[in-house]
Amino acid sequence: MPVAGRRMASLDHAGMPVMMPRESDGEMRRDGSSAADVQPKHPVAKMFGPQTDDADVKDFTERCKDDRHHFRFIVSPEDASDMEDLKRFTRELMTQAEKDLGTKLEWVAVDHWNTDNPHVHVIVRGRADDGRDLVIDRDYIKSGMRDRAQDLITQELSPRTDLDISRALSRQIEAERWTQLDRQLVRDANEEGVIDVAPSPDRQPDAYLTQKVGRLRHLEHLGLAEAIGPGQWVMAEGAESTLRELGQRNDIIKRMHRALDE
Repeated sequence: MPVAGRRMASLDHAGMPVMMPRESDGEMRRDGSSAADVQPKHPVAKMFGPQTDDADVKDFTERCKDDRHHFRFIVSPEDASDMEDLKRFTRELMTQAEKDLGTKLEWVAVDHWNTDNPHVHVIVRGRADDGRDLVIDRDYIKSGMRDRAQDLITQELSPRTDLDISRALSRQIEAERWTQLDRQLVRDANEEGVIDVAPSPDRQPDAYLTQKVGRLRHLEHLGLAEAIGPGQWVMAEGAESTLRELGQRNDIIKRMHRALDE
């Protein structure tokens, strides 16, 4: 589980090819006019880049049209609502990635505040600064880049206490999306996929047992986990993809409701 002192960020990724964003692309450029309901200080969402808050999507798409592939990922700081500027954070993260990868990166992004989980979508062009195909190891995006993001968040917001972590995990118990708590439960599973949360004299007490059990019971209610014995669960096959789809669908529904209320 998370340790006190370090802020957390999830980073979901997908290698491309993908369709490049259009100026009206709903996935990459959502109408943030109702974002004030969640975060009043943030204006309408626009694509941004390394040096601009209003990126030329048409120009970026034109430069990318002959690339063999692209990279897309979503950065979701757990404490995003407490952060001063997600754009600045993204630029600092991408600058660090350039240092790690040894090349300049061409990218565009958009920050979404009109959900319960503020996040940033980033598309990186599949070309290195020497003109060759850009290669980014999946482990770097999954682990290395996430570590960089967590370090940046910790620097901005100061270290987290055990109480901060406990409260954050408690908010995830009934979330209908793929969460940090779910990732930890997957790591806790044994080779047969059994998650054993029953107290045992052979193990140290789990500081987050309450949150884990609560989450497993909620997943069971959703049909995404099954209790197979006292304190033992297995997660359903496809639970991750189902929760990710639920999270995306809930975001869409919330945006529709806001639009109807306007």
